Amino acid sequence: MRLFLEHLYLNRRLFILLLEKSNKATKMKLGFKILEYLRLFRFHAVSMETTIILIGALIMGQRDLLLLSVIFLIGFFGHICGYVLNDYADIEVDKISHDLREKPLVSGTIPKNNALIIGFVTALISYILVIIFFPYVQTLLFLGLTTVLTIIYNFLGKKIPGSDAIVAATVVLFFLMSASSVNKPLTNLVYIVGLIFLFDIIFINIVEGGLKDVDHDYLSGAKTLATVTGVKVIDGKLITTGKFLAISYTIRAVYIGMIILLGFQPKIKIWLSTNFSNIIVAVVAIIFMIIVLFGSYKFLNLKVFNRSKMKKLYGGINAASAILYIVMLYPILGLGIALFLLLFPVTWYTVFNTILYGKPMEPRV
Repeated sequence: MRLFLEHLYLNRRLFILLLEKSNKATKMKLGFKILEYLRLFRFHAVSMETTIILIGALIMGQRDLLLLSVIFLIGFFGHICGYVLNDYADIEVDKISHDLREKPLVSGTIPKNNALIIGFVTALISYILVIIFFPYVQTLLFLGLTTVLTIIYNFLGKKIPGSDAIVAATVVLFFLMSASSVNKPLTNLVYIVGLIFLFDIIFINIVEGGLKDVDHDYLSGAKTLATVTGVKVIDGKLITTGKFLAISYTIRAVYIGMIILLGFQPKIKIWLSTNFSNIIVAVVAIIFMIIVLFGSYKFLNLKVFNRSKMKKLYGGINAASAILYIVMLYPILGLGIALFLLLFPVTWYTVFNTILYGKPMEPRV
C-alpha cells in the first residue's frame, strides 16, 4: 500500500509538472500570437497617422475630448484596416525579400484569411462611429473616398506606377474627414495643411519607401516610381537614376514651398513677425526644415543598399517632419496641445516599436 501511495504521489507530481509546463508553453504561445497580430496591425505606427487625422479637427477648432477621442478611434481602426489589407495583398511580393519573410502573413503565423476578416471588421467599426457621432454628408463622403482608394492601392497598386501617391491621398482624405466632422465650411488653412501632408507622405511612400523596397520590388516586377525610373540594386550597391532624383527633389521642394506658404497664413504669421514667440517658432521651424532637407539628401545619395540604415534614416526624417508640422501650427494649437501632439506619437512609436521589434527606431517591415 505504501509503495502504491508513493507511486501515486510521484505520478501526481509528474502530472502537475507537465501541466505547469503545458500552461507556460500555452501562455508563451498566446503572448507570441498577440505580438504577431500587433505587428500585422503596424501598431507601433498608429500614433503617426492618428495625429495627422486629429490635426484636421483641431485646426477647425474642435476641443471636445470625447469627440476627439472618437476621431482618434476612427483613425485607429482605419490604420489597421489599411495596413492589414496591404500585407494581405503583398504576401507573394514580400516572400521574395529575405528581410520580410518574418512578417506575420508571409511566415504563416497568422492565416491570411484572418487579414480579410480584420480588414472588413475594422472598416465597419469606422463607419459605425462616423454615422453615430458625425452623420454629415461631407464626412461620410471623405470616408467613402478613403475606402475606395485604400482598396485600389492595396489590390492594384503594384501594377500602377507611382501608386504610392494613392496612400498619401487616403491619409489626406482622412485628415479632411476629421476637419469636416466639425460641420463647418473647410478653410484655406485646412487645404494648405492637407497639401503639406500630401507631398510629405508622397515623398515618404514613393521615394523613401520605394528605395527601401527596391531590392525585391524590381525583381517581382512591381511598378513603383523607383523601378519604373530604373533604380536597382546590383551586388549590394544602390543604383539611382537622374530621373528618380529629379522627381524626388521636386516633391521635397513643393513640400518646403507649402510649409513656407503656411507661415504667411493670417492665423499663423510667423515669417517677418516682430512678436518674440513667433520669432522663436520661425527659428525652430527653419532648423527642422534644414534637418528634413539634409536627411532627405543623405537618403537619396546612399551608395550601398543597407536596409537597416535606410530604416533609421527613414524614421529620423519623418520624425523631424512631424515635429515641423506641430511647430508651424503652434500659433493655432497652443502650448498644451502642441506638446501632446509632439510627445504622444514619439512616445507611442518608441515604446511599441521596442516591444514589437526590440529596437526603438527600426521596425522589421
